[in-house]
Amino acid sequence: MRSWVWASRWGLAPALMVAAVGCATVRRYAYYPPLTSEEADIQAALTIAAGNEAVDGNRVDLLENGEQIFPLMLAAIRGARSSIHLEPYIFTDSEIGREFMGTLAERARAGVEVRLLLDSWGTPGFGEANERLLRAAGAKVVYFRPTSLRNLRKIHLRTHRKILVVDGKTGFTGGICIDDEWTGDGTDPEHWRDTMVRVEGPVVRQMQAAFARAWLQATREVLTEQALFPELPVANGKRCQLMESTPGFDGNPARISFLVAVNAARESIDITTAYFAPDHVALGALERAARRGVRVRLLLPGKHTDAPPTRHAGRSDYGKLLRAGIEIFEYQPAKLHAKTVVVDGKWASVGSTNLTPRSLFFNLEANLNVFDSGFAGKMRAMFERDLARSQRITLEAWKARPLGDKLAELFWGLFRAQY
Repeated sequence: MRSWVWASRWGLAPALMVAAVGCATVRRYAYYPPLTSEEADIQAALTIAAGNEAVDGNRVDLLENGEQIFPLMLAAIRGARSSIHLEPYIFTDSEIGREFMGTLAERARAGVEVRLLLDSWGTPGFGEANERLLRAAGAKVVYFRPTSLRNLRKIHLRTHRKILVVDGKTGFTGGICIDDEWTGDGTDPEHWRDTMVRVEGPVVRQMQAAFARAWLQATREVLTEQALFPELPVANGKRCQLMESTPGFDGNPARISFLVAVNAARESIDITTAYFAPDHVALGALERAARRGVRVRLLLPGKHTDAPPTRHAGRSDYGKLLRAGIEIFEYQPAKLHAKTVVVDGKWASVGSTNLTPRSLFFNLEANLNVFDSGFAGKMRAMFERDLARSQRITLEAWKARPLGDKLAELFWGLFRAQY
């Protein structure tokens, strides 16, 4: 990732959030009945956690890496007839970025309502010329919580989501950002391995509402046009819900949804995350799941990462996780940016949420939960393909790691609340 993103993440950002994050409280949650019991309704628990009811009749396509994802996103934009809503977190003046900008500008000139919501920390590389191009074409470009005295109290609450909604009918969400580092197939150190979903059906209405709420926070404009929320026909029948996080407290839906997923697992839970530095409650949930016989597998970044401090902080917990029986793998060929969960081979989640305090407490995030064993099977097959390109970390190897790694873990672990 670009040096300016590094600076915003590890320079100014920690300084501004030390007080807020450092004072955050964490708590365990009691589930009645226990989520692993026959009487427990997992979808009801996730509805409470996520804030949206699961709805039937959705088509969901699993997408991997920029070479597959970007053409489909661009095709959806080119086919727009009434509206395009894009919330990408990182959007740079890159080759792929300029292709997106040109396509958005063309649709805006054709009379399509184009709204682009950019996080002011995630997009300093967007470029004034590109902003002028889009505005001149009639697109609305808005920055979410730019640094200012007026925003100082909430400056640490960012939108980290990746959402595209076209005509209120087709949605995309997952981990991908708009930059050349996300192009390709996710198999070389200069590029990212990432995952998205393309969705059609009633759950797109939840995605549209999520964008509209963030737009409201940024502009005080309430989007109420009927064309933005059309009646959506049933597609091929998958039951889905959008987890839309509300940042700033320990009951954040992103955090509660993760804890529900781990505590509900009976047989297996496969987790892929780009940044791993969970709080002690999340760590404890993973350990307890493994100790009650659940096969817990974590796929985490290897040496190719844009955030070595976060990686070192997360690696400081490997010992206790491995002793609990958790299997840990590090992705080798490229930088890992996907954020996915598969539970018991029955349901799965794809989105923008990492296992860090930033994601679980302080970001606007979005994950699509899909309650379908066929889709979960595809997710598990993707997970297995990624494991084939990963190195398994054993307890013996972790104990024998170099002294420099141990010191880095000890040092960067002191700041884990800031990641």
